[in-house]
Amino acid sequence: MRNIYIISILFIINFLHADQLQQKIKTFIPANIYQTNEKFIKKIFANEASFYKNGSLDIQKILLSLKNNGLLLSKLPKPSNVSITTRINTSALTDNNPSFTFLSYSMNSILSSMGYSYFYITEAEKHEEKISLTYTLNSESNIDPIVVINNLVKRGYGIVDIHRVSSTHWIYDLSLIDSKIINSSIINKGENNITQINGKYWLTFNRKGDLQITPNDNTSVWYPKILIFDNEMNLIESIMIVDSRKNYKIHITDLVKHVLITDNYNASVLRNGMTFDFKY
Repeated sequence: MRNIYIISILFIINFLHADQLQQKIKTFIPANIYQTNEKFIKKIFANEASFYKNGSLDIQKILLSLKNNGLLLSKLPKPSNVSITTRINTSALTDNNPSFTFLSYSMNSILSSMGYSYFYITEAEKHEEKISLTYTLNSESNIDPIVVINNLVKRGYGIVDIHRVSSTHWIYDLSLIDSKIINSSIINKGENNITQINGKYWLTFNRKGDLQITPNDNTSVWYPKILIFDNEMNLIESIMIVDSRKNYKIHITDLVKHVLITDNYNASVLRNGMTFDFKY
Protein backbone atom coordinates (compact mmCIF):
# COMPACT_ATOMS: atom_id res chain seq x y z
CA MET A 1 0.00 0.00 0.00
CA ARG A 2 2.85 2.36 0.91
CA ASN A 3 4.59 1.69 -2.43
CA ILE A 4 1.38 2.48 -4.34
CA TYR A 5 1.09 5.77 -2.42
CA ILE A 6 4.70 6.76 -3.24
CA ILE A 7 4.23 5.87 -6.91
CA SER A 8 1.05 7.96 -7.03
CA ILE A 9 2.82 10.98 -5.52
CA LEU A 10 5.71 10.67 -8.00
CA PHE A 11 3.24 10.38 -10.87
CA ILE A 12 1.46 13.56 -9.78
CA ILE A 13 4.76 15.45 -9.41
CA ASN A 14 5.94 14.35 -12.86
CA PHE A 15 2.58 15.30 -14.37
CA LEU A 16 2.70 18.77 -12.79
CA HIS A 17 6.30 19.28 -13.96
CA ALA A 18 5.42 18.24 -17.51
CA ASP A 19 2.35 20.48 -17.52
CA GLN A 20 4.34 23.45 -16.17
CA LEU A 21 7.02 22.96 -18.80
CA GLN A 22 4.54 22.71 -21.69
CA GLN A 23 2.58 25.71 -20.47
CA LYS A 24 5.77 27.77 -20.42
CA ILE A 25 6.70 26.62 -23.92
CA LYS A 26 3.26 27.72 -25.15
CA THR A 27 3.97 31.25 -23.97
CA PHE A 28 7.15 31.48 -26.05
CA ILE A 29 5.73 30.50 -29.45
CA PRO A 30 2.50 31.32 -31.34
CA ALA A 31 -0.44 28.96 -30.73
CA ASN A 32 -0.56 27.78 -34.37
CA ILE A 33 3.16 26.90 -34.30
CA TYR A 34 2.68 24.90 -31.11
CA GLN A 35 -0.36 23.04 -32.42
CA THR A 36 1.33 22.17 -35.71
CA ASN A 37 4.49 20.92 -33.97
CA GLU A 38 3.05 19.55 -30.71
CA LYS A 39 4.35 15.99 -31.15
CA PHE A 40 7.79 17.27 -32.18
CA ILE A 41 7.90 19.65 -29.22
CA LYS A 42 6.97 16.95 -26.72
CA LYS A 43 9.70 14.76 -28.19
CA ILE A 44 12.30 17.54 -27.80
CA PHE A 45 11.28 18.09 -24.17
CA ALA A 46 10.63 14.42 -23.34
CA ASN A 47 13.20 14.51 -20.53
CA GLU A 48 11.35 17.15 -18.50
CA ALA A 49 13.70 16.92 -15.51
CA SER A 50 16.63 18.16 -17.61
CA PHE A 51 14.81 21.46 -18.18
CA TYR A 52 14.74 22.27 -14.48
CA LYS A 53 17.49 23.83 -12.40
CA ASN A 54 17.32 24.00 -8.61
CA GLY A 55 13.62 23.17 -8.71
CA SER A 56 12.71 25.91 -11.22
CA LEU A 57 12.34 25.93 -14.98
CA ASP A 58 15.64 26.49 -16.79
CA ILE A 59 14.35 29.29 -19.02
CA GLN A 60 17.60 29.72 -20.92
CA LYS A 61 17.79 26.02 -21.84
CA ILE A 62 14.13 25.96 -22.90
CA LEU A 63 14.54 28.94 -25.22
CA LEU A 64 17.81 27.60 -26.64
CA SER A 65 16.17 24.24 -27.42
CA LEU A 66 13.28 26.01 -29.18
CA LYS A 67 15.69 28.15 -31.19
CA ASN A 68 17.97 25.25 -32.17
CA ASN A 69 14.96 23.35 -33.46
CA GLY A 70 13.62 26.24 -35.54
CA LEU A 71 10.64 26.92 -33.31
CA LEU A 72 11.61 30.29 -31.84
CA LEU A 73 10.60 32.57 -34.69
CA SER A 74 11.93 36.11 -34.62
CA LYS A 75 11.12 37.41 -38.12
CA LEU A 76 8.11 39.73 -38.25
CA PRO A 77 5.67 40.09 -41.19
CA LYS A 78 6.73 43.73 -41.56
CA PRO A 79 8.97 46.24 -39.75
CA SER A 80 7.39 46.98 -36.37
CA ASN A 81 8.06 48.61 -33.04
CA VAL A 82 9.46 45.90 -30.77
CA SER A 83 9.93 46.30 -27.02
CA ILE A 84 12.08 44.72 -24.37
CA THR A 85 11.42 45.21 -20.66
CA THR A 86 13.90 44.38 -17.92
CA ARG A 87 12.78 44.48 -14.33
CA ILE A 88 13.93 43.57 -10.84
CA ASN A 89 11.83 42.46 -7.84
CA THR A 90 8.56 42.27 -9.82
CA SER A 91 8.57 38.47 -9.90
CA ALA A 92 10.39 37.89 -6.59
CA LEU A 93 12.42 39.85 -4.07
CA THR A 94 15.94 39.19 -5.34
CA ASP A 95 17.84 42.46 -4.83
CA ASN A 96 17.84 44.42 -1.58
CA ASN A 97 18.92 47.59 -3.32
CA PRO A 98 18.25 47.25 -7.07
CA SER A 99 20.21 49.67 -9.23
CA PHE A 100 18.39 51.65 -11.89
CA THR A 101 21.74 53.04 -13.02
CA PHE A 102 23.33 49.68 -13.75
CA LEU A 103 20.18 48.30 -15.39
CA SER A 104 19.98 51.22 -17.83
CA TYR A 105 23.76 51.17 -18.41
CA SER A 106 23.63 47.42 -19.14
CA MET A 107 20.67 47.61 -21.52
CA ASN A 108 22.13 50.52 -23.48
CA SER A 109 25.38 48.59 -23.80
CA ILE A 110 23.64 45.34 -24.80
CA LEU A 111 21.43 46.88 -27.48
CA SER A 112 24.37 48.84 -28.91
CA SER A 113 26.54 45.69 -29.00
CA MET A 114 23.75 43.90 -30.90
CA GLY A 115 23.95 46.53 -33.65
CA TYR A 116 20.90 48.60 -32.74
CA SER A 117 21.57 52.31 -33.21
CA TYR A 118 18.15 53.83 -32.67
CA PHE A 119 16.28 52.84 -29.53
CA TYR A 120 14.56 54.82 -26.84
CA ILE A 121 13.10 54.37 -23.38
CA THR A 122 9.31 54.19 -23.50
CA GLU A 123 8.74 53.41 -19.83
CA ALA A 124 10.83 53.72 -16.69
CA GLU A 125 9.42 52.88 -13.30
CA LYS A 126 10.76 52.71 -9.77
CA HIS A 127 8.44 51.88 -6.91
CA GLU A 128 10.00 51.12 -3.53
CA GLU A 129 12.18 48.03 -4.23
CA LYS A 130 10.80 47.34 -7.72
CA ILE A 131 12.35 48.77 -10.87
CA SER A 132 11.37 48.38 -14.51
CA LEU A 133 12.83 49.70 -17.76
CA THR A 134 11.35 49.34 -21.26
CA TYR A 135 13.18 50.03 -24.53
CA THR A 136 11.48 50.24 -27.93
CA LEU A 137 12.99 50.15 -31.40
CA ASN A 138 11.82 49.60 -34.96
CA SER A 139 12.96 46.32 -36.48
CA GLU A 140 12.08 43.58 -38.97
CA SER A 141 12.49 40.96 -36.23
CA ASN A 142 12.26 40.55 -32.48
CA ILE A 143 15.32 41.04 -30.30
CA ASP A 144 16.91 37.60 -30.03
CA PRO A 145 16.27 36.41 -26.43
CA ILE A 146 19.27 34.04 -26.44
CA VAL A 147 21.65 36.88 -27.30
CA VAL A 148 19.99 39.10 -24.69
CA ILE A 149 20.31 36.39 -22.02
CA ASN A 150 23.98 35.75 -22.79
CA ASN A 151 24.74 39.46 -22.58
CA LEU A 152 22.84 39.86 -19.31
CA VAL A 153 24.74 36.95 -17.77
CA LYS A 154 28.06 38.50 -18.91
CA ARG A 155 27.12 41.58 -16.94
CA GLY A 156 26.41 39.63 -13.77
CA TYR A 157 22.64 39.21 -13.97
CA GLY A 158 20.73 36.03 -13.19
CA ILE A 159 17.55 35.16 -15.12
CA VAL A 160 14.58 34.80 -12.75
CA ASP A 161 11.92 34.44 -15.48
CA ILE A 162 11.08 35.52 -19.03
CA HIS A 163 7.66 36.36 -20.49
CA ARG A 164 6.57 36.79 -24.09
CA VAL A 165 3.81 39.35 -23.60
CA SER A 166 3.01 39.67 -27.31
CA SER A 167 4.58 39.02 -30.68
CA THR A 168 6.65 42.20 -30.26
CA HIS A 169 7.18 42.53 -26.50
CA TRP A 170 9.32 40.39 -24.15
CA ILE A 171 9.85 40.89 -20.41
CA TYR A 172 12.95 39.73 -18.48
CA ASP A 173 12.80 39.35 -14.70
CA LEU A 174 16.34 39.66 -13.37
CA SER A 175 18.51 39.48 -10.29
CA LEU A 176 21.87 41.20 -10.06
CA ILE A 177 24.31 38.59 -8.72
CA ASP A 178 27.66 40.34 -9.20
CA SER A 179 27.89 43.47 -11.38
CA LYS A 180 30.40 43.25 -14.22
CA ILE A 181 31.50 45.96 -16.64
CA ILE A 182 32.48 44.69 -20.08
CA ASN A 183 36.12 45.66 -20.83
CA SER A 184 36.73 46.60 -17.20
CA SER A 185 40.20 45.86 -15.82
CA ILE A 186 40.56 44.04 -12.50
CA ILE A 187 43.13 45.97 -10.47
CA ASN A 188 45.69 43.90 -8.58
CA LYS A 189 48.31 44.96 -6.06
CA GLY A 190 51.21 46.96 -7.51
CA GLU A 191 51.48 48.75 -10.85
CA ASN A 192 48.80 48.11 -13.48
CA ASN A 193 49.55 49.60 -16.90
CA ILE A 194 46.42 49.85 -19.05
CA THR A 195 45.68 51.48 -22.40
CA GLN A 196 42.21 52.40 -23.65
CA ILE A 197 42.24 54.35 -26.91
CA ASN A 198 38.90 55.96 -26.06
CA GLY A 199 40.45 57.45 -22.91
CA LYS A 200 37.84 55.93 -20.61
CA TYR A 201 39.10 53.47 -17.98
CA TRP A 202 36.75 51.14 -16.12
CA LEU A 203 38.43 49.48 -13.13
CA THR A 204 37.12 46.72 -10.87
CA PHE A 205 38.30 46.17 -7.29
CA ASN A 206 38.00 43.16 -4.99
CA ARG A 207 39.45 44.74 -1.86
CA LYS A 208 40.18 48.09 -0.23
CA GLY A 209 43.40 50.06 -0.62
CA ASP A 210 44.95 53.24 -2.04
CA LEU A 211 45.13 53.92 -5.77
CA GLN A 212 47.70 56.26 -7.35
CA ILE A 213 46.63 57.30 -10.89
CA THR A 214 49.18 58.62 -13.41
CA PRO A 215 48.69 59.23 -17.16
CA ASN A 216 51.52 57.68 -19.22
CA ASP A 217 51.67 60.72 -21.49
CA ASN A 218 52.91 63.43 -19.11
CA THR A 219 52.95 66.07 -21.88
CA SER A 220 49.14 66.10 -21.90
CA VAL A 221 47.12 68.11 -19.43
CA TRP A 222 44.81 65.92 -17.32
CA TYR A 223 41.72 67.16 -15.51
CA PRO A 224 40.58 64.10 -13.48
CA LYS A 225 37.01 62.91 -13.75
CA ILE A 226 36.47 59.92 -11.45
CA LEU A 227 33.18 58.18 -10.72
CA ILE A 228 33.12 55.61 -7.92
CA PHE A 229 30.39 52.93 -7.70
CA ASP A 230 29.40 50.06 -5.40
CA ASN A 231 28.52 46.50 -6.53
CA GLU A 232 24.97 47.56 -7.46
CA MET A 233 26.42 50.46 -9.48
CA ASN A 234 25.04 53.07 -7.11
CA LEU A 235 27.24 56.17 -7.27
CA ILE A 236 29.32 56.54 -4.09
CA GLU A 237 31.39 59.55 -5.08
CA SER A 238 31.86 61.86 -8.05
CA ILE A 239 35.21 63.66 -8.47
CA MET A 240 35.55 66.35 -11.16
CA ILE A 241 38.74 68.41 -10.94
CA VAL A 242 38.94 71.78 -12.72
CA ASP A 243 42.70 72.18 -12.13
CA SER A 244 45.17 70.11 -14.18
CA ARG A 245 47.05 67.30 -12.41
CA LYS A 246 50.00 65.03 -13.21
CA ASN A 247 48.58 62.33 -10.97
CA TYR A 248 45.79 61.76 -8.49
CA LYS A 249 45.21 59.49 -5.50
CA ILE A 250 41.95 57.96 -4.25
CA HIS A 251 41.09 55.62 -1.38
CA ILE A 252 39.20 52.43 -2.26
CA THR A 253 36.87 51.43 0.58
CA ASP A 254 35.15 48.08 1.20
CA LEU A 255 32.05 49.44 -0.56
CA VAL A 256 33.82 50.23 -3.84
CA LYS A 257 33.41 47.81 -6.76
CA HIS A 258 33.83 49.83 -9.97
CA VAL A 259 35.61 53.07 -10.83
CA LEU A 260 35.44 55.05 -14.07
CA ILE A 261 38.45 57.30 -14.75
CA THR A 262 38.66 59.74 -17.65
CA ASP A 263 39.29 63.44 -18.36
CA ASN A 264 36.80 66.07 -17.31
CA TYR A 265 36.97 67.83 -20.69
CA ASN A 266 38.64 65.64 -23.32
CA ALA A 267 38.97 61.86 -22.86
CA SER A 268 41.35 61.55 -25.84
CA VAL A 269 44.26 63.01 -23.80
CA LEU A 270 44.39 59.66 -21.97
CA ARG A 271 44.45 57.45 -25.07
CA ASN A 272 48.16 56.59 -24.62
CA GLY A 273 47.53 54.71 -21.40
CA MET A 274 47.58 55.11 -17.63
CA THR A 275 49.43 53.57 -14.70
CA PHE A 276 47.42 52.52 -11.67
CA ASP A 277 49.51 51.78 -8.59
CA PHE A 278 47.35 49.93 -6.07
CA LYS A 279 48.59 49.45 -2.51
CA TYR A 280 46.95 47.66 0.42
